Amino acid sequence: MEEKLHRRDFFTKSSVALLGIGAGFANREPAAGNSFFNKKSDQNVIKGYRILGRTGFKVSDIGCGPVTISHENVLKAALDAGINFIDTAEFYGNGNNELMVGRAIKDFDRSFIFINTKIGVSEKNTKEDILTRVNNCLKRLDTNYLDGLTLWNAGSVNALKIEAFHQAFKQLKDEGKVRYCGVSCHGSSMGTEPEETMEKIIGSAIDDGRFDFVLFVYNYIQREMGENILKECAKNNIGALLMKTDPFGGTYLTILESLKNYKAENNPIPENYRKLYDTVMDKQKQAESFLQKNQLYDSTARREAAIGFVLDNPSVHSVLISIRTFEDVIDYVSLSGTGLTTKNTSLIDALREKCDHLYCRHACGLCESKCPYNVPVNTIMRYNHYFMAQRREKYAMRKYYDLTGSRADKCLYCEGFCEAACPYGVSIHALLVAAHNNLGFEKML
Repeated sequence: MEEKLHRRDFFTKSSVALLGIGAGFANREPAAGNSFFNKKSDQNVIKGYRILGRTGFKVSDIGCGPVTISHENVLKAALDAGINFIDTAEFYGNGNNELMVGRAIKDFDRSFIFINTKIGVSEKNTKEDILTRVNNCLKRLDTNYLDGLTLWNAGSVNALKIEAFHQAFKQLKDEGKVRYCGVSCHGSSMGTEPEETMEKIIGSAIDDGRFDFVLFVYNYIQREMGENILKECAKNNIGALLMKTDPFGGTYLTILESLKNYKAENNPIPENYRKLYDTVMDKQKQAESFLQKNQLYDSTARREAAIGFVLDNPSVHSVLISIRTFEDVIDYVSLSGTGLTTKNTSLIDALREKCDHLYCRHACGLCESKCPYNVPVNTIMRYNHYFMAQRREKYAMRKYYDLTGSRADKCLYCEGFCEAACPYGVSIHALLVAAHNNLGFEKML
């Protein structure tokens, strides 16, 4: 659910961002050494740049990705504020996203911007097919080279070794069309208990030696795998990019706040959220006064804590944020250069204690083998994250519609084998029902 700004805040933030665009375009000087951005001193510019592993490229600690921006002027505002890592993909908006990025970067020093695009590859793809697709990416981006070409969503160790991809990458690099190779991972997409976790897949990519940077999940609740990966990245001088760093950003904690308002106003709970309400709110009753007292419903405080937590780790190079609006640019750029404080450490500890059951761990899938209907829990919850936290509603619904096999409509009349199997006590059965109501074209009654 989209979080609202107060009217005054909206106009203030939008005006500042628009002024920033105008100030940055005229006679833009070269950004070598980030000198242009270092001259700015207010909170609405990037204050931290980190070396992306062995690439040697100095990237902003707050990056933009996946690019879900609806208008190029928002991306221009992000670039003008000093964000210089731009993450896109050939399949975002059927290529329109790359077109938008290409238009936005024209007024900026290309040498300062790290453009990364992602392609999905399988054993069916040939080297020639991949070469054609990457060249089409370059045309849409209207640039002579890609800084990063990422193998998207490797779901197994074998997926890292598709030779057609590596052969194509080598040729493109020799031709000067790509510079560095990356890989992203959302965990296994299998319907059985994954033998290969995100940690194993990304660890294998690091050991492989052909990948210069990796993109994975790490946040203050889902710590262990991410921390192990970051140690390996530091040891091998591999670039570390993060996604899904705010476990509660725009997701179920926001829904619960709305549901509480229904109850306070004596309005009926919407049927599509009834199961979520009945299952989860019972767990919240004892914590409710604590939640209110400690302002755990404060989305700004949660965002600051989430970003501060990951940036506190020096092995993290850039946190990729799904920026959509001018106010998003200011909200996140203001967090550049931050780290953990006593205040947000206390908030994190409280969220972990009181709201742990609301966060289905990305790239986990440990419960899937217990589902009699082979529902791909990890994948569905990722699509719901796109819908709720990233506000990519149409994309998420299309991905859900295209799923082969079972979807979460099977969950309504199931007794909840997944929830019983979850080692973290997550209310996953109820969350899956809520996910289907978001993503399905038909609604559960």
